Amino acid sequence: MNKSFLFLYAIICLSVAVNIQNEQKFLEPEKKKVIHIQLQERETKVQDKQNFYKLVAMHQDKLGESSFVQTQQSGPQYMRMHNYKNIQYTADLGIGQPGNTFKVVLDTGSANLWIDSTRCQEEGCMRHKQYNHEDSQSFLPLNQELNVEFGSGDLKGVVNADTVYFGDVTLPRQNMAEITSENGAIFRDLDFDGILGLAYPKMAPKNFNPVFDNLMDQRVLERNQFSFYFAKDANDIAHSEFTLGGYNPAHVDGDIHYHDVIDKYYWMIKADNILVDNKDIGLCHGSCRLIVDTGTSIMSGPFDDLGTLLRTLNVKSHCHEINTLPTITFKIDDVDYTLEPEEYVKPTNFDAAQLTEVNEGDDLQALIEVNNWDCIAAFMPLDIQQPQGPAWILGDVFLRKYYSIYDRDNDQVGFAKAKK
Repeated sequence: MNKSFLFLYAIICLSVAVNIQNEQKFLEPEKKKVIHIQLQERETKVQDKQNFYKLVAMHQDKLGESSFVQTQQSGPQYMRMHNYKNIQYTADLGIGQPGNTFKVVLDTGSANLWIDSTRCQEEGCMRHKQYNHEDSQSFLPLNQELNVEFGSGDLKGVVNADTVYFGDVTLPRQNMAEITSENGAIFRDLDFDGILGLAYPKMAPKNFNPVFDNLMDQRVLERNQFSFYFAKDANDIAHSEFTLGGYNPAHVDGDIHYHDVIDKYYWMIKADNILVDNKDIGLCHGSCRLIVDTGTSIMSGPFDDLGTLLRTLNVKSHCHEINTLPTITFKIDDVDYTLEPEEYVKPTNFDAAQLTEVNEGDDLQALIEVNNWDCIAAFMPLDIQQPQGPAWILGDVFLRKYYSIYDRDNDQVGFAKAKK
C-alpha cells in the first residue's frame, strides 16, 4: 500500500480487484431518459468554515519554506479531494429499496461508490446514516476488502453489491464499498453519508463497475452525459441540480464549449495557459493539465506554480480592496474562462477566541499570524505525480461560475456560463 502525505482534506485511494459476474438480465426501458436531480446544498457552521480557510491560509503562507509538505507518490494513483468544511452539494441515493436514501457527494474526482455502514461502530461512522445489508433482500455479498491510507487517517471497507436507486433509474447488483473502519476527523465531521464516484472506470478497481458505467450498460439514458449546476448563493438550498442523460439548457447562458479529455482516468483536459490579468507569468510552461473535480470545494495547483500565482496575487495585502486584485483566466482551446477576484477570494473573518487546534503540531505563532488575515485565495498547493500529474484542479469555486457537462459518448467536458 502506497502512502501519501496530502493535506487533511485529501485522500489517496488504493484499490483491490473485484470479480463480479452479472447474471441478471436488465429490464429494457420504455424510452431513454434525461433525469434532473435537485442537489441539496449545505453550508456548515461559520466557525467550521473559518477553520477550513485558516488551514488553507496556513499552507499558503508556508509556500516559501523548504520543509513544506508535498505529495510523495510512486506509480499510478488517484486522489480524492473532500469538500471539507465549506459548501457541500449532495444528492439522495437509495440503496436496497427506494426510500432508504443516503446523502452522497457526486464526485468526478473518484470512481467508486462508498457508503457508511453498520459494519463500522466508530464514532465518525455512527454520526451519519449507516447502511445495514441485513435489511436488504437484494444484498449480494462479495466480501472483497478495500483499504485506503491518506494524510490524516485511514479508511477500510468491504466491497459488496446491492440494488441502487438513482433518480428514477434502478441499478441491480451495483458494486459499492461498505465502510467498516475509519480513522480521522475528516470523516467524523463531514456532512454526508457516502461518495458516488463519477470518474472513468480506469480509476476503479478491476471489474468494479462504477455507477455511471452501470447506467451506460443498461442504455437507459438519452445520452451518456451528466452535468452540474451549483448555485452561487450559499443561502440558495433549492436550485443546485445534477442532470443524468444530458444537460439542462435553462442553466446555460450563451454558448457551450467542449474540450477533449486527454487522459481517461480523471476528467482531465488541457489548458493553453493560465493568465493573471491577461499576462503570462509562467504557470503553464507551454500547456497545463486541468482536472475537473466536483468533489473539491476549492482549487489546487502544483506546488511551485501555485506559489508563483499566490505571490503574484498577494491577496492578504488587498483584503479591504479586493476589486484591485487581478483576474485569473484559464485559456482552454482558445476559450477564456475567467475568475474575478470576488470569485476566487474568500473572507476568513476570524475571532481570536475562535482559534482551535486543527492538527497536532500546528505552530501557535502560525495560527496567530493567520488570524490576522481577513481574506484568502481559495487555492491549495498539491503536487499530483505522473502519469496523471502535474495538474491543476478546477473545483467548485470554478464550477459555480461555469456549468459543466461530462460527455462519455465523445470523451469531452463542456463549459458554459451558468445561470440560475
